Amino acid sequence: MPKKIKGSTWCVFSNPVNLGTEEVPDWEYSEMLCDDPNIYELIENTTTEAEFYLEKTFSYGDFFVMFFLTIFVLVVIVKTIWDQFVKK
Repeated sequence: MPKKIKGSTWCVFSNPVNLGTEEVPDWEYSEMLCDDPNIYELIENTTTEAEFYLEKTFSYGDFFVMFFLTIFVLVVIVKTIWDQFVKK
């Protein structure tokens, strides 16, 4: 059954795999087919053989977090330089 993922992309998840035990099942899907494959990128780790999908879009929440982290880092840098070079 297709599921809608964030925005207008439709994805179909298939091939469920039980990563847990029979007593405590943990079902995950091993394949994802989307109508716009350019939104997601498959990242594979060659040493551990782990893989995951990375969303290649930038949301307002991402911008909000990055904005405040940038302001915080700039304030810390300016305060450090100010305290270091301007004698009280």
